[in-house]
Amino acid sequence: MEKIAVFLTEYVEKKGMITKDEYSIYVYGFQVTLEIILCIFISSIIAGLFDMLIEEILFFVIFIPLRSYAGGLHLKNYWSCLLLSCLTFSVVLFMCKTSYIESSISFVALIVLILSVWVMYPVENGNRSVDKEENDYFRKRLKKYLLIDVLIALICLVINNEQYLLLCTITFFMVAVTMLIGKFKSTVYSKK
Repeated sequence: MEKIAVFLTEYVEKKGMITKDEYSIYVYGFQVTLEIILCIFISSIIAGLFDMLIEEILFFVIFIPLRSYAGGLHLKNYWSCLLLSCLTFSVVLFMCKTSYIESSISFVALIVLILSVWVMYPVENGNRSVDKEENDYFRKRLKKYLLIDVLIALICLVINNEQYLLLCTITFFMVAVTMLIGKFKSTVYSKK
């Protein structure tokens, strides 16, 4: 990915669209964009194989804001992160497709998981420290997205869509697990 990002950055630099000072910013931006596109492409293939494209959208509506603001497990390189993300996504879709849990039980479990995510926040990443101001901002954003997730769950409950509600619950379970692993990992590294 980095080689493609460098190629694209050199191309736009030769065209006079950026300066030398912006070079590293563009390499990073292109690389992140390419990595996201690849992840979405692979996820769409997986969702297509499961015939669950709507579930893919719902998964990302819940998962991306949670991981962005609550934190969790961070791996050292993109390829291991991509592999774990695709595996996690596949497990969520598989469990959602093959499992059945009564809506009321799934909703209660989801509320417990939402509260768990709130209580476990923040999960610090050793690669980037967060100051108090950023932490306050992330907490406010997390609260907003958790309330949106409760609303989504309530809609699923009211319309009695057990599969979407189960998807929400399993997604939150995976986020809670990665938060626990992330907290454990940061605790172990802070002792070293």
